[in-house]
Amino acid sequence: MKPIANSQLTGKWYSIARTRNFFEMNFVEIFLYISIAYKNYLDLLYVGVKGDRSKVLKKLTLKILTKNDVNFIVIKKGIFKKTFRILTFDDKNGILILSDKKMKYLSIFSRKPTMKYEVMESYLNQIEELNGKRIELYGVLNTLV
Repeated sequence: MKPIANSQLTGKWYSIARTRNFFEMNFVEIFLYISIAYKNYLDLLYVGVKGDRSKVLKKLTLKILTKNDVNFIVIKKGIFKKTFRILTFDDKNGILILSDKKMKYLSIFSRKPTMKYEVMESYLNQIEELNGKRIELYGVLNTLV
């Protein structure tokens, strides 16, 4: 995979699907707003929307790293630091797929609020090949067309 420039990630991203995790279980929608911060860092505004339309906002810092032709995103807030591998970055179609090292946490983001079922299936098949098994995703039903 080619290195990703900071400017390629800026803008709004919609969470299309994700694996279950304790922090995002109560959210019906998730958005990311990414903007240029300073030097090689980006600002990330995480917006989780609950069923009653209340919002949880978190401002984080992220950095893109490339190691052995693999792109990573490192998210930081204070002493908290989490690294995600970029499994797919399709700038043309506006798709970003992130996973932790063990593929326990996986998220599919899109520049658009919905995704065609066939496109989702294609990405899930690619992930299955990498992981060796199918990953159960949450939040998919509202976003597929």
